[in-house]
Amino acid sequence: MRPDSNRKTSPWPGALISSLILLAGCGLLLGACGEAGPRPPQEALVVEVTDGDTLVLAGGLKVRVLGIDAPEMERDGRPPEFLAHKAKAALSELTLNRQVGLEYDRLRYDHYGRLLAYLRLPDQTLVNAELLRRGLARVYFVAPNLRYREVLLAAQRGAIEAQRGVWQKLLKQNEPYYLGNRQSLRLHRPQCPLAARMAAANRVRFASPKEAYWEGYSPCRSCQP
Repeated sequence: MRPDSNRKTSPWPGALISSLILLAGCGLLLGACGEAGPRPPQEALVVEVTDGDTLVLAGGLKVRVLGIDAPEMERDGRPPEFLAHKAKAALSELTLNRQVGLEYDRLRYDHYGRLLAYLRLPDQTLVNAELLRRGLARVYFVAPNLRYREVLLAAQRGAIEAQRGVWQKLLKQNEPYYLGNRQSLRLHRPQCPLAARMAAANRVRFASPKEAYWEGYSPCRSCQP
């Protein structure tokens, strides 16, 4: 049988169609990672400060100050952590009712839908680092958002050396040693169940909490070393 001479050849070869489908799938994955949606502001007015590391912009967009973790405010019957109100007051002093610049890292939103940002004052002060310098927050690194890791870590080290703010209490040692996870940069007590599940390649032993905090580790929220 002779082939049909009137059959038209598709202008879209199968390989090209497959590539387009793959690209579309990648776009969907990026959206799932929180990168979809309107372009975040480069500058905005701060209208509310919720705690030492969270604020609200004009228009209602919530911002989580990136790379740091401030003491927790009172919640669900629990008292505030040491210096929680002072941390909130400091963030208010620096940003409330002021226009701030916002800088971003690779991932711009967290799983709560909050914008993740570094904050700049008109004089170019990096608010994230200023809170660390005052000892009113600790570094809290989550990959891949590590753009200012060295800047923030240097600010924290200065506060540790001066035993400023939260470091008046956080350097107390009550375990013979501590275990860190190289991948997550979290610090655990030796008996913490999460530490027991760490891969051997990720496990690092610290003689003291100061040694771990100096390297940028953050305490496990479960065992709270």
